[in-house]
Amino acid sequence: MSQKTDAFDDWLWAYGQAWERKDPEGFGSLFTEDAKYYWTPLDPPKDGRAGIRNAFEAAVSRQRDIHFSYQVVTMEPAVCVVRWQCGFRRVPEDHEVSLDGVMLLRMNDAGKCYEFREWWHSSESP
Repeated sequence: MSQKTDAFDDWLWAYGQAWERKDPEGFGSLFTEDAKYYWTPLDPPKDGRAGIRNAFEAAVSRQRDIHFSYQVVTMEPAVCVVRWQCGFRRVPEDHEVSLDGVMLLRMNDAGKCYEFREWWHSSESP
């Protein structure tokens, strides 16, 4: 495994851990100060580390029992495309949510993401 592969795997593992632990500081630390996070393809991006952290914190405040997994689809020196899945319970409704998506991330040499784009679909059931 190449060094860059290790960097992407480390980043993706930390991303999943931050989500599962509902850790906004850990999540935010994965991004550059001026990062752009495109939560959906049609909405404006979350801007900067603080904006990303705040959006993440709001989203996970209604989640519990979170499980994240991923598979790398393709990788270039500074770009990685990943298929990911996540499941959690939405509170207070206690609904089961399943997400399946694709992410594209661009990483700098310091291992921080400066551009993140994702496309995902969800299903929710009581």
